[in-house]
Amino acid sequence: MLTKKKFYVTTAIDYTNASPHIGHAYEKIAADVQARWHKQLGKDVFLLTGTDEHGIKVQRAAEAKKISPKKFTDSLAKEFKEAWKSLNIDFNRFIRTTDSDHEAAVKKLIKKVYDSGDIYKGTYEGLYCVGCERFLTEKDLVNKECPWHKKKPEHIKEESYFFKLSKYQKPLLAYYKKNPDFISPQKRKSEILNRIKNGLKDLSITRITFDWGIPFPYNKKHITYVWFDALPNYITALGWPQGKNFKKYWPADIHHIGVDILWFHTVIWPAILMSAGIKLPKKVYVHGWLTVNGQKISKSLGNVISPKVLVDKYGADTIRYFVLRDIPFGEDGDFSEKSLIQRHNSELANDLGNLLSRSLSLIEKSSGKIPKGIPNKNLKKSFEVALKKSSEKIETLEFHHAIDAIWTFINAVNKYIDDKKPWTLTGKELDNILYNLAESLRLISALTWAFIPESAEEIAKQLGIKVPSLEKIKYAQIKPGIKIKKGKILFKKLEFKELKKETQEKTKEKTKEKTKEKIQMVDFKEFQRLDLRVGKITSVESVKDADKLYKFQVDLGSLGKRQVIAGIRPYYKESDLKGKKAIFLTNLKPAKIRGLESEAMILVAEEKGKASLILPEKDMPLGSKIF
Repeated sequence: MLTKKKFYVTTAIDYTNASPHIGHAYEKIAADVQARWHKQLGKDVFLLTGTDEHGIKVQRAAEAKKISPKKFTDSLAKEFKEAWKSLNIDFNRFIRTTDSDHEAAVKKLIKKVYDSGDIYKGTYEGLYCVGCERFLTEKDLVNKECPWHKKKPEHIKEESYFFKLSKYQKPLLAYYKKNPDFISPQKRKSEILNRIKNGLKDLSITRITFDWGIPFPYNKKHITYVWFDALPNYITALGWPQGKNFKKYWPADIHHIGVDILWFHTVIWPAILMSAGIKLPKKVYVHGWLTVNGQKISKSLGNVISPKVLVDKYGADTIRYFVLRDIPFGEDGDFSEKSLIQRHNSELANDLGNLLSRSLSLIEKSSGKIPKGIPNKNLKKSFEVALKKSSEKIETLEFHHAIDAIWTFINAVNKYIDDKKPWTLTGKELDNILYNLAESLRLISALTWAFIPESAEEIAKQLGIKVPSLEKIKYAQIKPGIKIKKGKILFKKLEFKELKKETQEKTKEKTKEKTKEKIQMVDFKEFQRLDLRVGKITSVESVKDADKLYKFQVDLGSLGKRQVIAGIRPYYKESDLKGKKAIFLTNLKPAKIRGLESEAMILVAEEKGKASLILPEKDMPLGSKIF
């Protein structure tokens, strides 16, 4: 018996400091489509996904909720798992970095790297971004902030163990040269090459400032650095070092990741594997960012869309189809519900759904069974081209072009019906057409199963068959005499509903009324929670393309300096505000306004279109608390 070829595909494991959103789902859908396609080709496939649950960011998020980190991550891991199941992500394992087998294997890996002479003790001092869970250099910063999280990094000095990353500069460059497709797309490879040629610094791999993580095996005062903990999940999930799955599936055929973790997966991860004497993955593929209606996905903007909410609204197949049909994988793209509905109605409902409905209606009116017929040469050729092109495009992760190839065949079948007009025919001529329609639908169920599995299975079910494999598929393999089981409409038409101006105004009024009610209900204890402080506006500038906004730099004394974005430009000139003392609400979460971070709110009184700052006494020290 011949052993099946293996295919091991992984996604990034998502950080459990917030709920899953459509940006996370995009990557998982792509990996699942790739995994399903390879299953269709007869391969032994393993798909891995999961959650990254250690680190100071998670610990702080749990503390803010006043629950333990474990309880916090248990809840979020469940959310991620349920989200992927709702999208029909057919993973073989959902790994959590809090899993006991993972933690044990990470300690073994550290010992392996230590025995290679690549770990030593020292002291690290530098700028640390909690959002990235990594140290940054001055060169990494943009306007003295982390380019990804738009926050100033914390200055940290602490005892640490280091991994000799610098030792692997030449071996890494040699590996990239020998394996030119290891980093894809090409532009991402160029980024890494340019950066690595400037030199590699040894990597701090432990922390002593928090305790939520895997204890470092050589010093229990230290916690293992979150990336040295998270990256090994790709081998620990397979039972490294002696597990059957590790021996069977490693090295990974492809790691799917986002651009923000490119450095870790193409520099740090390969260097760790080299140190431990483990084979490197074959490819790391970097997809682009997903925005929503043209805006970056952000809690402060209120555009974080839950995958489960989308599935409940549109169905898993529509979401899966749209994100890979509309957005070239590897490029940045936008998720728009309006565009989704247009794709759904024109391509899924009209092209595919209507094809199934009218084909089976014709068979039902004839005999209710698939008749004998002569294969149509043009449809046969169209299918063969679709199979070849879609396979090639999935191999290069051009999912939108793969769908193009499949839809070219679907459209050819629709044209075949329109040209032949079977509703006007009888006898053998009609049987020939119905046979070719049934066979085409069988092939379409196989071609589309990776992308829209529920719908592909429904097509096959209504034909009275199972979705066929692509491994040895050929035109004209359907068996005549099978009774069809015409069922539900495959895709119902959707309507895009936009709020009318009247409705929007009513909504605004209701919101204002509710806000007033809430304010009236605030008691004294709740008022005490507000941290109101005296601050001085040290600089003022207008926000570009925003008629109402000023950007302030504010000195809050012992609380330090903060940036505030305020909509009082219609009421004050810049010269009126600079140097003024005012009262600021300081214990709010930072908010993004027009892409700028606002770290406090200024108190202003307003009456009949006029505004006035609430001013403290001139001699009140900066940072004084208002009671």
